[in-house]
Amino acid sequence: MQGVITALLFDFDGVIVDTEVPTYQSWRDTYAEYGFDLALADWLPAVGSGSSISGAFDAVAHLERLIGSTVDREAVIARRSQRKAELYARAPLLPGVRKRLAEAHDRGLRTAIVTRNSEDRVRAQCDRVGLEHRWNAVVCANAQPTMDKTELYVSALTVLGVTADRALAFEDSPAGVRAAKRARVWCAAVPNEVTRLASFDEADVVLASLEQNSLESILRMAVAS
Repeated sequence: MQGVITALLFDFDGVIVDTEVPTYQSWRDTYAEYGFDLALADWLPAVGSGSSISGAFDAVAHLERLIGSTVDREAVIARRSQRKAELYARAPLLPGVRKRLAEAHDRGLRTAIVTRNSEDRVRAQCDRVGLEHRWNAVVCANAQPTMDKTELYVSALTVLGVTADRALAFEDSPAGVRAAKRARVWCAAVPNEVTRLASFDEADVVLASLEQNSLESILRMAVAS
């Protein structure tokens, strides 16, 4: 049985702000310049793990296999980054986030963002969507975007001063769920439009969205597990 939950740990991209769709779409738009599409099934391994040479899915190498020739990697990544920034600027706050954070505040729970994104991007995105919640910790990979996310979870627990059995994580990808579980944190999967067809066998529970489940009901699930 899970202990009494005193801290909530939120992945950022695809859980708080709907940035997973722009991340995927920016690569699709880049592939379209070469006359090809990036299938969602091919892209899914990259969610939560990265799309670079050191990630689970090398988007440029996959593009080269499709077109049958090499490309200027740096130029492709630059164009894709520009398109991603354009789409990120329109990414909305996901449904239910404000409500669940307000409930956490009312209950006196500690809250943290745990992400392989950089802190400056996370805070900028929160400003864009008007999310003024006061986080107890923002734990980011910053200059090490490919680092093991389990380490970030362990760091977050240390910063918050809680043990793993007192924490609950929200993740949108199988890779993220796996990282939380390796840190021995109870994890609720919250699939988004990009990850909805992924397998979440390692999650303790799968939620349709943060909008459809009150924090009280989620905490009951954790205690009962």
